[in-house]
Amino acid sequence: MPFLLALTASVSASAKPLVAVIDSGVARTGALSGVVVGEYDMAGSRPAFQPRYDHGTMVATIIDHEAQGGVDIVSLRIDDPAGCPAHFAPPCQPSSRPIAAAIDKAVDLGVDAINLSLALADDPAITEAVRRASAKGIIVVMAAGNNGRNHPDNTAMARAGFPRAVLVGATDMAGNPWTGTNRPDADDYLYVWRQGVDVPTVSAAGQKVFGTGTSFAAPIETARRVLAKGREVAALQGTH
Repeated sequence: MPFLLALTASVSASAKPLVAVIDSGVARTGALSGVVVGEYDMAGSRPAFQPRYDHGTMVATIIDHEAQGGVDIVSLRIDDPAGCPAHFAPPCQPSSRPIAAAIDKAVDLGVDAINLSLALADDPAITEAVRRASAKGIIVVMAAGNNGRNHPDNTAMARAGFPRAVLVGATDMAGNPWTGTNRPDADDYLYVWRQGVDVPTVSAAGQKVFGTGTSFAAPIETARRVLAKGREVAALQGTH
């Protein structure tokens, strides 16, 4: 497959960690043109890097900014080609199959981390995919959700991937929990807080925008965990 060959060449030419963004697709904006090394459409056969929604590009931009250019990104597009129903926020995907397949694809590509800034409810197929990814040593970072509940809907996934899977809640710029965040209700899964209110990022059109929600807190944690993992590996290898 030509794309896979190109992706492998890009990764082998760089020592950077590789992060999978499972989302609505990512545009190669100016900041991301040398960062996003490829895209797989897991829900259709649409042209690469031409997303219908801004969400995935916003998430990828936050990862790149937080990592200060220290990672490469592969986009795994899972949004429904039919689009989002009225009053639903993208990316929308009514089936678990493309999402589970995207996680497995990320494992096959040998990524270091997976970012899932999706409205996920516990689903057996996705839960088992998270378990498989975590068993391979891959970091799995998931948004805790924006329903303002005292129980995230994806705790089974977090438990399945423990200790490499983590849920991320959103705070405001002062560090206070955002009212829309699904909050932790137990201590047998990992849950962290990151800024998720008015996070600066870029739209698919390359315009400066701000994102609010756990979707935009999760990529901050993804970048931090990937960089921390890289420092640990370097220390073990005696390279720093």
